[in-house]
Amino acid sequence: MTTITLRPSQPHRGAARLLGAVLALTLIWLVSRVSLPAPAATAPQPGGVDAAATLDGAGALGLLPPDERVGFWEARVAAGGSFLDLIHLADAYLDRSRATGALDDLERAATALDQAATTAPHPEQVTVRRALVAFALHDFAGAMERADAVLAELPTDLAALGVSGDARLETGDVAGARQRYEQLAALAPSPAAWSRLGRVAFLTGDREASVRLVSRAASASADDGAPDAIAFYQFQLGELHRFAGELDAAEAAFRSSLTAMPAYVPAMAGLAGVLEAGGDRAAAIRLLERATARLPQPDLISALGDLYLLDGQASRAESQYRLVQGIGQLSAASGSVYDRQLVIFAADHECGVDEAVARAQAELAVRADIYGHDALAWALYRAGRLREASQHAAAAMALGTPDPRIAYHAGLIAVARGDAAAARPLLTLAVVGSAALPPLQAEAARDALAAIQADVRS
Repeated sequence: MTTITLRPSQPHRGAARLLGAVLALTLIWLVSRVSLPAPAATAPQPGGVDAAATLDGAGALGLLPPDERVGFWEARVAAGGSFLDLIHLADAYLDRSRATGALDDLERAATALDQAATTAPHPEQVTVRRALVAFALHDFAGAMERADAVLAELPTDLAALGVSGDARLETGDVAGARQRYEQLAALAPSPAAWSRLGRVAFLTGDREASVRLVSRAASASADDGAPDAIAFYQFQLGELHRFAGELDAAEAAFRSSLTAMPAYVPAMAGLAGVLEAGGDRAAAIRLLERATARLPQPDLISALGDLYLLDGQASRAESQYRLVQGIGQLSAASGSVYDRQLVIFAADHECGVDEAVARAQAELAVRADIYGHDALAWALYRAGRLREASQHAAAAMALGTPDPRIAYHAGLIAVARGDAAAARPLLTLAVVGSAALPPLQAEAARDALAAIQADVRS
């Protein structure tokens, strides 16, 4: 009989508990879903339905909201559950952490996996889930090491292929990630594979292929009916449309995501950006107030502060900005997955810029993807180090990624260097996709492009 001590479940325990939280959310496309091999057992669900819960939401339990899945498997484990119950419980915690960003659920998943490891008949099932936890903690090297260890023994393990590819992508190895994802797609054509390939297509400049692949994932997930999967893929599709300035399509996708999971914070944030771009600031503020109450994450808090400032509520804006700075002070002592968000906040608001440069340089040393170069470029620009900023902006644009945030930063750097010809198309892309920019920066992008166009006319 297996026993495990678990704290009572809750999505989070307030802002203080989440200030250093590790998020497995997907606001900047961090992780998609992956089919883990389901342990060969079923468990009776109340009401007489037999099902096995897996990360891909297969079976009747997979159709339940994350809280209910967690509650079911916690009850099984508390009653003296087996290795299989612990594995299912870890899966449920990981699922819920994706939806809520709760640090507690990552801790619980790790605890359940530690207990399962003591009696594991199939160690790879524990190892691959430990890789998922490491990935959520932004320990990409650790995630890759664990996933690759599984692949050395089981080359066709679907979950290990997904995590191995994800870790490579987050550290800048796009070719290696694509290879893993193509293997995954060949073995198991599925939303998890199409979503990942869609992200690679976007990063490498093929937006048309990206939309096609992510739309396919979203349609297939709707057929499967798992609410958290539907929410994620619709969110991912909404982001693609938001980046391209397709506001109606973006709004429809975000609303579909929220229909599946009404408290899904990434979709709330995406929809708030669309509503602000469409002129409904009051609705955007209400959404971000809900989002930050559920998940006080620096980029969301900062965006809400920007909206308050644009709405003439300066004191409320300042309160939000102080909260972000407090998060930065705590994370400096303990380490944080918020580093890039804090770098962008500091550069956007021109505060603590030298510290932001140092933070960005340290992260780039271990995570050299295009967004790491972009964050460093933006911080260097604010520090007045234009030559270095230009070099990192070029690295950020090297794949041809049509991301308006990268284009905006590179465009302003080009303006500062006196290269209006290079700045114009970059700022045009940024303005088209301004619904994806932080609110104050959307306004700054429009002003910068207008100034260039005025110079041309004069």
